[in-house]
Amino acid sequence: MFQQILIYILIPVISGIIGWSTNLIAVRMIFRPRKEVSIFGLRFIGLIPKRKMALARTIAHTVEKELISHRDIKAILSTSEFQDQTREVLHTKLQEYLIARINSSAFLTLLLSPDLVTKFTTVIMDEVRAAMPDIIDSLFESVEKKIDFQRIIQEKIENFDVMKLEKVIYSISSKELTAIEVIGGVLGFIIGVFQDVIMIVGGLHG
Repeated sequence: MFQQILIYILIPVISGIIGWSTNLIAVRMIFRPRKEVSIFGLRFIGLIPKRKMALARTIAHTVEKELISHRDIKAILSTSEFQDQTREVLHTKLQEYLIARINSSAFLTLLLSPDLVTKFTTVIMDEVRAAMPDIIDSLFESVEKKIDFQRIIQEKIENFDVMKLEKVIYSISSKELTAIEVIGGVLGFIIGVFQDVIMIVGGLHG
């Protein structure tokens, strides 16, 4: 009788341990082994290390298509706020440059007054303001040719250390990953209880 009770107790416990350990191994195998190993002729490598290049391509493509693209850069460059700020910076730098050049030359200091420098700067900035849309278009064309977001993102992910990536994901999702392991144990225990019920019912009818 005692042996039978012990079996009924052990079945859910063992099932729970198996369920927990199975999920634990499954979670760990997302990242490990980081390098391919061979066990009894079977080759094993973690999901992320194995699919790192494919993941890098997919993530890079998705980021460029859905999150950031050259169109987004152009939209920012074309805003009135950005253009106003750009003109202010150019105006300040131009005025500082002219004043510095004039102060470095006694002849220019006599020839050009501060008011004349201000007027000259204003005329130039009026021209810049009128040409700003064309400047933005030229700048955007240069950016579009030289910056490949997809390639940059893909290379960054491909070169990102798997160990660091594992630490980042575990630091963010440690509770969720632990919950997956615990759920495996709980489900295994419940299945063990059902097995006990089936055995008991079968014994009663037998």
